[in-house]
Amino acid sequence: MRLRDAIITVVSLIAAIALLTAASTRLGPIQQARAEMGLVVNEPLENAPPSLAFATVAMGAFRGLVVEILWMRADRLKEEGLFFDARQLAEWITILQPRFAAVWDFHAWNMAYNISVAVPAEQWQERWKWVRNGYELIRDKGIPMNPRSIILYRSLAWIFQHKMGHVNDDCHRHYKRELALAMRPLLGESPTNQDFEALIGAPGELSEVVADAAVAQFVADLKAADKMFDVGVADLVTRYIELRQDPAKSASAFAVIDRYRGAAALAKFDLFARAYTLKNVWKLDPAFMHEMNNLYGRTQIDDPNEHLPLNWEHPDSHAIYWACLGLKVASKPGTYSIDEKNTDRIVFHGLAELYRHGNLILYPVPGQLPTVFLRPDLQMFDSCDKAWRQRIAKYELLEKGNPKAVRGGHRNFLENAIHDFYRAGHRRKAAEIYAELRRDYSEGEHSGDYSMPLVTFVRARIIEELDRISDRDATEMIIMSFREAYFRYAVHQDDIALGHEAWAKEVYELYQKKYGSVEQYRVGLPTLELMRYLAFRDFMADEFYPDYHKRNLWARIKVERPDLFEKLQAEEAEYIRKQQEQAAEDQQGASQPTPSAGG
Repeated sequence: MRLRDAIITVVSLIAAIALLTAASTRLGPIQQARAEMGLVVNEPLENAPPSLAFATVAMGAFRGLVVEILWMRADRLKEEGLFFDARQLAEWITILQPRFAAVWDFHAWNMAYNISVAVPAEQWQERWKWVRNGYELIRDKGIPMNPRSIILYRSLAWIFQHKMGHVNDDCHRHYKRELALAMRPLLGESPTNQDFEALIGAPGELSEVVADAAVAQFVADLKAADKMFDVGVADLVTRYIELRQDPAKSASAFAVIDRYRGAAALAKFDLFARAYTLKNVWKLDPAFMHEMNNLYGRTQIDDPNEHLPLNWEHPDSHAIYWACLGLKVASKPGTYSIDEKNTDRIVFHGLAELYRHGNLILYPVPGQLPTVFLRPDLQMFDSCDKAWRQRIAKYELLEKGNPKAVRGGHRNFLENAIHDFYRAGHRRKAAEIYAELRRDYSEGEHSGDYSMPLVTFVRARIIEELDRISDRDATEMIIMSFREAYFRYAVHQDDIALGHEAWAKEVYELYQKKYGSVEQYRVGLPTLELMRYLAFRDFMADEFYPDYHKRNLWARIKVERPDLFEKLQAEEAEYIRKQQEQAAEDQQGASQPTPSAGG
């Protein structure tokens, strides 16, 4: 028995050694797969704070149990609406699971969406702080810890695109204004490609820029003028940018800036400060911004070959930046991923939003915060169209067929663009887009939809809309076109204003031609001149537009378009006369005795 037991023991040991040896050969591939899926939690963290470095090793095997308990508690608090308490628990979880992207995603969403809307809309500054906390958490902490997690880039882009760019939040205009006001001192009101090239070449450290003796003297004078500038480089740059925007922060320091105005030293330091802020505060790489400009920037309507910079004051430009950066560093070419497709969607939806509402106008009002207006930016069409086509080709290949969610949206985009350009007076561009639509979508269920000439196609859509609406709705459509023309004229977009005026006239003529004598039961439309005047009255009475804006509009019309000024005055006099006649009739009717029931 003993010999038998010894043999069994030896054989078992040999088998165990063989199995362990075989298992050890699989350890490398398993570890690699875990790393690719982001499941490695004990990786050494580069440049991690001491608390995070300690937490990742101190709890050992018990860390997973603690995290599980914290997750269940945080989820329960979220369901109960106790968002502030859930926030603290999420902070602990991010320390314990820094390589788990879902933790950062949850935490950022909680702050940007749940906690922010728990604050009353009247306290928009507080709401904006929580939205900013949300995107800063992912941008400044989550992505550095998980640089190849595409869901974090997508989530960061989504906060810019949806929370700030869309209109779901009551405070969305405040978010848009704050972002625009932050970007304007860094990039200027209308930056050029040359401006971005200068930012790319700007010194990265203060020591580099003060190597110029004149710049060093400027910095020394700034610090001597006010001790608030005798600080580290980050605070120095921040306070300098703030001072350029608000001289009241330090009259003595601003006097130094005035003294150096026009000097090369000030220009060099200003360029450094702006580039430093983009890189270190906003985490935006000017070189990648310039790359995005060249890929997706505006183009001249008649010459789509040269790209102008994106509007970086608009949230969707930031959404595109972060989505594209995620696709660049975290995508897997040739492999289908729903996370990658959703990130791609942010890019072409962002471009479509810039086309529809990318003309962000900050209208200054003395003594108040600027008013934000959003209008279409037709110069974004070609970049949007190109990006959409690239995604169609990509997902037709990956999905082995027709990606309807992408292709169908593109067809609708082209149809709407034809009408947009036609309405704005760019008939040649509308014809080019119509030719694309006919070439790419005239088969299958849509064969025959685009066989008619362009003018017939556009007017058919107008007539189709007019068939569904009353004369009151048609009047409103024309008045709204005139109102948009007044707005565009007020902000010196004269060509677009003329396009909207022409469109209002065309709709009026089509309606009159279709219904003027055929359907006698219809009341008919007011005169075109009366509707032009009513649109002006509506615009001037609209509290959404500041009084300063309205006064500028009236002054421009009076000086630059005296013919329109005279027509408006004539219509106003006629309008007042009729109102007085109606009031007199009403008064006379009220003074007549009421007939008895048996009379």
